[in-house]
Amino acid sequence: MESEGSKVLTQGQIYSDFQICDKLKANEKCFRLQRYNEGKFDDLFHEHVPKHRISRDNALEVMKSLVARYSEWTAPHILRSYLNKRGKEPRAIQSFQVQIEYPEPGVLRKYCCGSNVDAWVDEVIAPDMFRCPDDSSKKKLQQPVDGANKTLHMDF
Repeated sequence: MESEGSKVLTQGQIYSDFQICDKLKANEKCFRLQRYNEGKFDDLFHEHVPKHRISRDNALEVMKSLVARYSEWTAPHILRSYLNKRGKEPRAIQSFQVQIEYPEPGVLRKYCCGSNVDAWVDEVIAPDMFRCPDDSSKKKLQQPVDGANKTLHMDF
């Protein structure tokens, strides 16, 4: 996902600083959805929900649903996107790509990408590092948590 104002991470850089929501609070999850359209990204959805109202697993399922809905996939395509690879018929389609990154100190982001639609959820995982005014939080985390900035290939 690159758009105007996006950053490419360099080795040793932990935080992407990409599309940070300035209204995110420590007790919320921020859901966003964008569609790539003729060289730019259009915002389709942006909503905050209390953190305790949705689990991480359900948040991923919501993102998959939003990607499928706004990608205008057919019913068979959606069904095959959730199939595992055990068996040949019907053929499984790998439509969802899930990535994890850290957009800013104390925040975990999960992306769910489809063809031209991307969804993500931001969640504060380290409140003591989240938006510290002295910027010392960037020094607290030397290495990202396991799985950071890696693409996860998931069979559904």
